[in-house]
Amino acid sequence: MLKRTITTLVLGATIFSVTPAQATTTQDLRMIPVIVNGQKVKFPDTEPYIDGNGRTLVPVRFVSEKLGGTVTWNEATQTVTIKNGSKAISLPIGSNVATVDGQAVTLDTTAVLTEGRTMVPLRFVSEALSSKVTWDDGGHAVQVSDSAYQAKVASGEMVLDAWGRELSKVWDAKWNKLTDMPSYVYDLQSWADTSNKAFMTKFPWVDKQHIDMWSTTIRNYYQAQLNVDYRTIDEDTFVATTMKSVEGDGYSRRQLEKTFRSYVSWVKKNHVIAKGYADPENSLVSYRSSGPVVLTHFKFFIIKADETAQTFMDNWDVSDQSDSFELETGVWYEGYSDVSLGSHFAKEREDHFGVIAGESMFVKGHYKYEILSSEK
Repeated sequence: MLKRTITTLVLGATIFSVTPAQATTTQDLRMIPVIVNGQKVKFPDTEPYIDGNGRTLVPVRFVSEKLGGTVTWNEATQTVTIKNGSKAISLPIGSNVATVDGQAVTLDTTAVLTEGRTMVPLRFVSEALSSKVTWDDGGHAVQVSDSAYQAKVASGEMVLDAWGRELSKVWDAKWNKLTDMPSYVYDLQSWADTSNKAFMTKFPWVDKQHIDMWSTTIRNYYQAQLNVDYRTIDEDTFVATTMKSVEGDGYSRRQLEKTFRSYVSWVKKNHVIAKGYADPENSLVSYRSSGPVVLTHFKFFIIKADETAQTFMDNWDVSDQSDSFELETGVWYEGYSDVSLGSHFAKEREDHFGVIAGESMFVKGHYKYEILSSEK
């Protein structure tokens, strides 16, 4: 059954105004993790994205406040202001001219309103707040740190993983625990027979480059699966996209293709419109005989479906090993589950792992999701 830990939902009306046209597989709908001072930022609804100018835009409040700033909004002038001590940064919506301590600064992009959130250029705001910004291309993530936190890392007071996340000082036999993860994830059932801690040191090829590769495969697979619109979905495009990321050869691939085509027919019949993200936790990879098992952060939103118990491929026509239940429309779900990878290659398997297509998101005992509350 679905484990709900939030009993009171405070949902802003703007969350229901997500336009169905946004839920298409032609857009880059991969989550962009933002790590501030070693902690991954959780956004209750609108996620960061890269705009047409190639700049990462983020909801202003969540990142600014983690850097010690306070945020105010002037409705009359449509301007957001961030203050930190004597520092003041103002960005009018739609203007490429911001002010920092009263001095005009010309930007190569603008602050905008998206789904009711004020989105601002992450690098400009962070650097204006005297913080360092690094783009991790392999991890598809942004790392932000202020000078005080950088000093703690340099002194060894704080230890980070290869993706800029803060490692817990509490020893664990099985996990390289992170300080920003909910504790329940370490108690979920897993298919792995080699623990996270053992696997990360077991093979010479378990490194950032390979883990980033596996994570990219998972992101791409679920970008297609979680973002569907019955009015615009193209069967051949959907099948081609998902097939690039899955494991299998010969007969198994032909069967998978048939399954994917049947699912597209179901999306159209069930009038499904949904959007979502999969964000693999790169440090929390374990192993089973078939390949890596990656603990993955999921976030999804069902805009419309006649039968919400069968919305995504992972909860469509499921076996007895998975839960099947009605999901709510118009709310964001967020949580974690394992995603297993495999490879039919006999040599250099680490370079060829693909997603084992199945029911990863809803296998009994292997997942937990919460409904996010939102106040805008």
